[in-house]
Amino acid sequence: MSRLLKYELKRLLINKFFLGLLIISALYSRQVMCGDIILGVANTAPFSGWSYGVYLSKVLPILLVALLFFISFLYSKQEKSVQALTKATPIDPFCFQMLRYGIIMIAFALISVVPIVYSLWFYKANFHFTNFTSFVLPIVITLLPAMLFVFGAGMIGGQYHQSIIFVLMVAILLISYVPIPYAFDLFGGNFFTNYPVSLGTVEPAFFVPTNVLIGKFIYGLLGIAMMFVSSIQKKKNNH
Repeated sequence: MSRLLKYELKRLLINKFFLGLLIISALYSRQVMCGDIILGVANTAPFSGWSYGVYLSKVLPILLVALLFFISFLYSKQEKSVQALTKATPIDPFCFQMLRYGIIMIAFALISVVPIVYSLWFYKANFHFTNFTSFVLPIVITLLPAMLFVFGAGMIGGQYHQSIIFVLMVAILLISYVPIPYAFDLFGGNFFTNYPVSLGTVEPAFFVPTNVLIGKFIYGLLGIAMMFVSSIQKKKNNH
């Protein structure tokens, strides 16, 4: 199993495509930080939880598109030929599917590290700010539920046709510009930008209302459910 893990990681991560995604992520992170975040958002400091949440919400669509690209590899023509070989091995199909899910999540984590590490360097270099523990909550509630939901949607869509995954990519880029109610705001841009203004105070402390937390939890739960359903369907198809 460890050899298979190394092989799958090598196939997904050691290629020009993955390197290109890393470069795009780094360049876009710099553009967002230097253009939209450096002066602060919603009357808060550029290193406040609110400004950092806006930063994450702006780079998140790029990260999710990269995630869908990783998922699309599972349904490519080349992948179908590889699946014919894996079916002939004694590896349990469900375990193999879980292994591939984990590898894609590792790839997404590595892509996500780029904007996070860049932002920490930026804050330290320009503002001498190092209280990075205050960013843990914005990172978790912004990246994790969105990743799980889009992962599940991509796996379900890809089983019907690979083109659905590319439709989801376009949908993600378009939805990121639509103001959505806080509780249903998958990316969080509307919440991080407008909610602190509604509090009517200067530099409000960062916190997340219960309805927003519930919305994020539901997104994550739906994503896990869709991944589970796609795994069951994949297992039935293999049999």
